[in-house]
Amino acid sequence: MDCTQDRHLLEAYIDGELGFEHSLEVEAHLASCPRCALQAQSWKELRPTMRGSELYYRAPAPLAENIRKLIPRTRRVPWLQRWVWAGAGAAFATAAWIAVLTLTHPAVPSFDQEIVASHVRSLMANHLLDVVSSDQHTVKPWFDGKVDFAPPVRDFSEEGYPLVGGRLDYLERRNVAVLIYHRALHVINVYVWPAKDNSNRSVDLQTIQGYNVLSWKKNGFEFRAVSDLNATELRGFAHLLARDQ
Repeated sequence: MDCTQDRHLLEAYIDGELGFEHSLEVEAHLASCPRCALQAQSWKELRPTMRGSELYYRAPAPLAENIRKLIPRTRRVPWLQRWVWAGAGAAFATAAWIAVLTLTHPAVPSFDQEIVASHVRSLMANHLLDVVSSDQHTVKPWFDGKVDFAPPVRDFSEEGYPLVGGRLDYLERRNVAVLIYHRALHVINVYVWPAKDNSNRSVDLQTIQGYNVLSWKKNGFEFRAVSDLNATELRGFAHLLARDQ
């Protein structure tokens, strides 16, 4: 502690405003600095004097009366105004309660939001691939016994979308197959699982948290392709995958 730079610490110590650590620091300094110790002692002796009743005086009656005249009197609030204020208070309380419910019970994320979260986790947790191969005849058999369906696996290296492998994921209380493709430095996660019916649905695009998500259904399978790749190239990839299924 420096006598000149940390004088405010000594003042705060006398007033009992320091935490335990800083109090120990000041006490150690006082033990080694007679000047500061004398100053602290003089301040301690001065405090009771400053609190003495002889330093306080009651204002004369005329002065107190003049001060009261300067203070505006509180008018009675009409019953209608009181009712308006009560209604406003109730509305505010209701709005606050709704806000609390919203914050403590956030909306359940949608299925596509869960897929985006899975995509992000795969990139951050170094668990992008369970089987590493660009050979569709290696990746597809890897899923045997791990899922109860045979996902359609294709390699599109010639078109600029090479297959790099696959992994197992868990969504909507079931195992799903994930096929991983590359486009330059971009990763494309393709989630595949059996659809509830054999109807087809064309490719649909949405953006969630900055990621492009394409969804479609074909030949009894649901597909989701997720990537930070631009929408045009990602849509071109989805059409390749849907065409060759």
